[in-house]
Amino acid sequence: MIGEKAGPRGVTLLELLVAMILLVLISTMLYSVLNAGIGFSRKGEDKLHRVERDRSLLDLLHRQVHGAWYDMSLKKVRLVAEGDYLQLVTTAPLLNRDAGLVLALYFYEPAEDTLYYMEKRDFYNPDYEKDYRPDRSEMEVLMKDVGGISWVFDNDRGLLQVVYGGEDYSLTARCWRPEKQ
Repeated sequence: MIGEKAGPRGVTLLELLVAMILLVLISTMLYSVLNAGIGFSRKGEDKLHRVERDRSLLDLLHRQVHGAWYDMSLKKVRLVAEGDYLQLVTTAPLLNRDAGLVLALYFYEPAEDTLYYMEKRDFYNPDYEKDYRPDRSEMEVLMKDVGGISWVFDNDRGLLQVVYGGEDYSLTARCWRPEKQ
């Protein structure tokens, strides 16, 4: 082929196929990296949300226990804590902020893993003594997927022991007074 001009050579089908395969491989790797990053980000956000929610609950409990009311006639803090049930008269209401003193009631339902909450403005009502348990249908859902919570109040030391999320917390009632022997 002497005398023929050498012109621009076209792209062969094989070269086009190799380029497409490389593009697909690079796209797949980028997608995998981005998808993993999104997954880690979502897990991090979920963890932060859980920590924030736990802290909010513990802050609420701390405020309410710290603001618990000392009943002079009974000579003790108006606080009852038994396993999945907590009842206290407090100056730190969650729902009725203008009420002053309220009876705050917590109930944990392990079967549903749900924490219920209720406030009563008429805390002085004799019906709300130690054995009072409100109907759960009257209470509001405070938290779902709690992961377990229980309370024990040590009246001798004025400490509310809270076991929440596998951790132990001790909250002190500011008004607690040791009983005189």
